[in-house]
Amino acid sequence: MAENGPDFPIGSVIQNFALPQADTAGKKTALVRGKRATVVSPNQLKIEELDVDLYNAEGKAETTITATRCDFWRKENRLTTDTGILVKKPTLMVSANGIDWNVADSCGTLYTRVRVVLSSANP
Repeated sequence: MAENGPDFPIGSVIQNFALPQADTAGKKTALVRGKRATVVSPNQLKIEELDVDLYNAEGKAETTITATRCDFWRKENRLTTDTGILVKKPTLMVSANGIDWNVADSCGTLYTRVRVVLSSANP
């Protein structure tokens, strides 16, 4: 399972972590950070105070995803939550109660009380 970080015994707690993500060419695509992660199974981490930066083709952080609590599914490289999520881009802000997000592909489904706010681009 080391493709998405090292293996830890079930019940382990990892504090103030960062988990870089890269495409097959080794280019950074995302950085997943959190205040605390608890290993629930070899595949599942429960994360508190999640902060994800998604990088564009030029390697610049373009999208930020934050959540108070969520689950990271290592094998599938997915983030899920039903306790609230916020997605921010320069001209877009989306909030929802739930999300099922593919980290590597930077896409997913938001559900329940979804709110979208559009703004003009910064000069």
